[in-house]
Amino acid sequence: MFIDTWNINDDVLEYIDSTHTYLVNGVMVESVTQYISRKLGSKYGFVGPQVLERACNYGTKVHEEIEMYEKYNVDDKTSKELSNYKFLKKAFDFKCLDNEFPIIIYDKNNKPIMAGRVDMMLTRNGELGLADIKTSNALDKERLSLQLNLYALGVKQSYNKEITFLVGLHIRHDVRKFVEVKIDNKILGGEIWKKNQLLNIPYLLLFSKQYSLY
Repeated sequence: MFIDTWNINDDVLEYIDSTHTYLVNGVMVESVTQYISRKLGSKYGFVGPQVLERACNYGTKVHEEIEMYEKYNVDDKTSKELSNYKFLKKAFDFKCLDNEFPIIIYDKNNKPIMAGRVDMMLTRNGELGLADIKTSNALDKERLSLQLNLYALGVKQSYNKEITFLVGLHIRHDVRKFVEVKIDNKILGGEIWKKNQLLNIPYLLLFSKQYSLY
């Protein structure tokens, strides 16, 4: 069993890879993705296990290629997906500062309630942002918006960094899209808490621009 461990604020965050479980100070907390599935429903209830496994393996492969490229300058010239990522990076002039870094989300009483790992921290035009890489056939913009805004809250609470832009990178062998996501100030301002829980209301779609480049 492999366990990743980080120190964030005065808390110890652990991630058990085999069960996709997060613990803060030894107590299990919900992941950001689990929370989104609970609030918006599962996307994959009618997808066969073999199809789902292939999609997961494909997504992992693309994420790892991009991470290896950014962290260790490993450039797989045969990967169309990596080529598409490099195209977007040049076209939209962003720089990757970090990959796959952990966050903790706290409630209004400073109790850890959620955790996750952010795909990328970026800088663009002198501003600090977050990006999430998506490899599915269709981009679920509602989930992406909620996910990135929760990650921005986690970065603010975990590292005291203000995020000013959010981006979805939709990348497949035949897709390269740069999707700007609006900041939800209700989440970042802490207005989402009600009776120590996130508001159980439908999440509003918060999107501005989507660019398709082929």
